[in-house]
Amino acid sequence: MPVLSRTAVIEAPAERLFAHVDDIRNLVGHMSGKGSMPMMGSKLALEIVSQEATGIGATYRYSGRVMGLAIDFSETVTRYVPGREKVWRTIGTPRLIIIDSYEMGILVEPLAETRSRLTLTFDYELPRSGLRRLLGKLLAAAYARWCLGSILKGTVQSQQGSAA
Repeated sequence: MPVLSRTAVIEAPAERLFAHVDDIRNLVGHMSGKGSMPMMGSKLALEIVSQEATGIGATYRYSGRVMGLAIDFSETVTRYVPGREKVWRTIGTPRLIIIDSYEMGILVEPLAETRSRLTLTFDYELPRSGLRRLLGKLLAAAYARWCLGSILKGTVQSQQGSAA
């Protein structure tokens, strides 16, 4: 599986930063907010399907359409270290277009009282065959970079803006 990561130093205490990135609703604006070019103008609906929104076993579902094709997938939290780390992965048989399944993670490291390092990772598998595999080879890495960049940019803006 290709693994991509992005890291940024953010002017925010680690506790506040982790609370922000631990809330899945704060991370999915690039997929569920206004339509974007990588999403072909579409957006997905997010549903928190578990009783708890975070921690081991928290489960999220996304659904919608992109270019008329149904998108429907769920993910669950598989590793959780409060205040520091969260990892989640797709479960079941995801209905995606250019990626088959994936695992994402966040790691927050305190650097000073009001400064932290945020590392995001995206580890994905390409579809196994057919047109989806070809599209994945052409577009998946760029899409994954866009996802990580969008999450990082939104987090930096949110956290550094709330420091004022």
